[in-house]
Amino acid sequence: MSKNEKKYPKGYWMGVGISIGVAIGVALGPLFDNIGIGIAIGIAIGSGIGASLEQRNKDNIRPLTERENKRQRWAVIAGLLIMLATVIAISLLLFSRIK
Repeated sequence: MSKNEKKYPKGYWMGVGISIGVAIGVALGPLFDNIGIGIAIGIAIGSGIGASLEQRNKDNIRPLTERENKRQRWAVIAGLLIMLATVIAISLLLFSRIK
């Protein structure tokens, strides 16, 4: 491996692709008069871009280290807890308005 050749962790290029897709989606949002739909479409486009980039750079991908695996696991758990808290808060707000 040459000095300029760098190994990227698994999933790196997928993140890059999704970031590009979200930017495209935000730009498309006004066309649909809804930024949310634009972002959703952008994520779908970005997933395709990311998968393509992962495939193109498969020789420069390394497996995640134990530390990266642990950090990723905690990030998923934190994200799920935040999502659960948001769903509960929105549900409480909606049910309090019904009465």
